Amino acid sequence: MASFRYKAMTENGSILSGVLEAPSAAAVVQQLRGQGHYPISTKPAATGSLFERLSAVVSSRKPSLTALRNAITELAALIEAGLELDRALTLLCRLSDIGALAGPFERVRNRVRDGSTFANALARENIFPPFVVSMVRAGEYGGALAPALQRLSDYLARTVQLRETIGSALVYPAILIVTASISVSIILLFVLPEFKPLFEQAGKAIPLPARIVMGIGDFARETWWLAIILVVSTIYGARVWLSKPPNRLRFDRFLLEVPVIGKLVQAQGTERFSRTLGTLLANGVPLPTALALTSDVMQNRVLGEVVGKAAHSLREGTSLARLLGESRRFPDVTVDLVRIGEETGKLPDMLLRQAELDEHRLRQTIDRLVALIVPALTIVLGIVIAGLIASMLVAILSINDLAVQ
Repeated sequence: MASFRYKAMTENGSILSGVLEAPSAAAVVQQLRGQGHYPISTKPAATGSLFERLSAVVSSRKPSLTALRNAITELAALIEAGLELDRALTLLCRLSDIGALAGPFERVRNRVRDGSTFANALARENIFPPFVVSMVRAGEYGGALAPALQRLSDYLARTVQLRETIGSALVYPAILIVTASISVSIILLFVLPEFKPLFEQAGKAIPLPARIVMGIGDFARETWWLAIILVVSTIYGARVWLSKPPNRLRFDRFLLEVPVIGKLVQAQGTERFSRTLGTLLANGVPLPTALALTSDVMQNRVLGEVVGKAAHSLREGTSLARLLGESRRFPDVTVDLVRIGEETGKLPDMLLRQAELDEHRLRQTIDRLVALIVPALTIVLGIVIAGLIASMLVAILSINDLAVQ
């Protein structure tokens, strides 16, 4: 018998979690179903030696989203072509574009051969996100695994594409900042020392701007190690502070209140909410369970908390649109489309349509933000570099004036 940590949804929409003793993860799933619960995830509890715990941590690292998208896309295509799941998984393991997922999928194939369901075999790997397992399980129950995998593939492709769009938009501003930082560092650490003997002969005749720049250069050369320690300590301290849920909630709430960044965070969170929930519902996942899974994948914990509370409040008969509207964290247009979807019984279609609109709106927001940031960075960094050069030129000219006199 082994210990397994589980997470499940009850019939009234509440989330249960704990540890159960069972021969396997599949037995835990069956036990939870026998109690009337809907399993969300199961994984081995952290027991055993230190080496075993470290091995479990290494083996449970989440795969990259790109590799997961490639694997699901290829698997969906193979099953739609008429191949049996066993054969499709065998071919999938031979592909090179799924990276480190070849090993986990090979173990999944072996469990499927032993009689396990595809969803349970995925859940035992502990590296696949819970919403992936739930969508596969819903597709198996409905006898439509291929369409379920295709919807999952589309969802992952959209998510990867959106991440790449955000990353590409930030490349040019990052290049500007790195280039300017290198230029300033070269001036302070290598150029200024060459002029220092000349400036020392001038004594107090050096203008104040030049003396300030030289002081900054001396400080940077003497305490560069302190700056590295400060940066590393700040990053480590921030990660430790954000690892605590209350602090992460405060930080995410602060982000939503920042004038420009808050709109971007809200747009990204709304798009993820609409696409994830719509895809789960389209695959046949019950609404309370779909909301709980959507809450887990929300990057902003404030928005995730709103979605999680909605999953608990549905048992009281309150509509999802009303719950989202009362939170005042989602745009009015999203709330209105959810309300229309509930009234017409086409909530998955309305959510996926809203996700398309949210993605378009998010791309526009990113383009506008980059259009403002790039000129602003260019002007600010240009002023900084020009100020350094101008202060040196003024000091050199002042020394020449003294020499002429």
